[in-house]
Amino acid sequence: MEWAWLERSWSTLVDFLLAPTTLLGLTLLSLVSFLASLIGATWALRRLPVDYLLSEPDHYPLALTPTLVLKNLVGFVLFVLGVIMLVLPGQGLLTIIAALALMDFPGKRRLERRLMLRPRVFSAINRLRLRAGQPRLLSPDPSLTGD
Repeated sequence: MEWAWLERSWSTLVDFLLAPTTLLGLTLLSLVSFLASLIGATWALRRLPVDYLLSEPDHYPLALTPTLVLKNLVGFVLFVLGVIMLVLPGQGLLTIIAALALMDFPGKRRLERRLMLRPRVFSAINRLRLRAGQPRLLSPDPSLTGD
């Protein structure tokens, strides 16, 4: 009897999640997040300089400006969408990389390199850049240059 409330709550949650309107809403949310991440990832990866993985940034911003806050906010939203897309349809890793490219925080470049220099990810980034009319990214790892 003491667990009856848990059973009722679970049943209510399952009924809610399996309702046609909930399934339609989740499908639309997945589609919108997929399209937003695809557009955002393409935009961010296309703007990277060719030597992005070879150089360290000159400085990290010290002052909070509206532009910096907006960039980090958009980057955070893309990051969350990318993490969600690791289990839902979409380009999860590419979206996470695009989010990291937008954001500014200490240790960012090291984390980006770690993700971007995975052979399959690096190849996908360069294919995307080539389709967008941009040159391939240069790699500090000679084994990745052959695609």
